[in-house]
Amino acid sequence: MTDPYYADVKQHRRDADWRDCVLYAHHKIPKKCTSGGPIRLETDEQGVSYYECKEFQDDGFHIRHRCFDAIEEEVEELKDEVADQAKSRMKMEDEIKKMREEINLLKEFVKCPRCCALFK
Repeated sequence: MTDPYYADVKQHRRDADWRDCVLYAHHKIPKKCTSGGPIRLETDEQGVSYYECKEFQDDGFHIRHRCFDAIEEEVEELKDEVADQAKSRMKMEDEIKKMREEINLLKEFVKCPRCCALFK
């Protein structure tokens, strides 16, 4: 017999995951439709490609997102992520440079005939 609390927690987690799916349904490349159906790549009569639900109906419950827009959103998000990582790296490099300077200063303070042999 399983704990009913555990079943409730699992159901709440599934609901939260589903809300996340619905919230970001028309943002970036969709992974699953809000109706639960799989996403496939389709092309209309004009040659425009879409990510859409396998059971797409124009009733507002299914996803149909232009490929170009979805890929553009993905690239923009990746650019922001790369910029954040570059900024973080520059900050770390500055901190390392300051630490090296502090270490060199400490070495200068500690220099004495007895200790010089330790730092060579």
